[in-house]
Amino acid sequence: MSPASRTIIHHSLNRYRYNETYPLLSTGRRKHNCPEHCLLTTLGAVIIFVVFATVFRIMPADNEFAWTNFESSSCTTYATREYVAELNVSIWNIHRMEICMGTSADVHGKPHRPSSCEVRSGKVVGHFAISHDEPDCVTYWSEYKDKGCNARGSKKRHIAQHLMNLPHKANYKEFCATTPARFLEQEFSGANSCETSIWGVWGHWFIDDDSC
Repeated sequence: MSPASRTIIHHSLNRYRYNETYPLLSTGRRKHNCPEHCLLTTLGAVIIFVVFATVFRIMPADNEFAWTNFESSSCTTYATREYVAELNVSIWNIHRMEICMGTSADVHGKPHRPSSCEVRSGKVVGHFAISHDEPDCVTYWSEYKDKGCNARGSKKRHIAQHLMNLPHKANYKEFCATTPARFLEQEFSGANSCETSIWGVWGHWFIDDDSC
């Protein structure tokens, strides 16, 4: 190898060594950036801690909460009406659902806890299923009609009844299945099947009968 070639290689090695030795930032900048950066980091951590300590505080006493904007809704099932209310608890409280489910409300003179809770439009909302003192939600059956044996050898007798006092726009299948009935010295919690027509809602039962 000629002297000229050795000189070029030597200079090239020095250039790479220079790039590895000197960092992109000067020593002076590294020394003066840390205090400012650390101060901002510490300040941010303190602010976050204060916010979390305020919002996500320990669950307070029950008497700090109350239901507001209590409204009655539709009849949902036999003798039962749904009520909806808002609870004065922050939606950012991590215990909001537990607080909602555990806070009672007086309806018709009796304490009730919600059957479910949700966050809606920035509010904690509770749903109450009230199954007493709701006469408009009480359905009942007309006199039963004996339709005879369901089929020869079936040992089943077909009974039909007309469902009365069904609330407007109510789910007829729900009320048909939950309205109690009594006939032929037997009691039933609801019909076996239901149908609706221009003549109204009818419930059907298929009871044991050896004569069929």
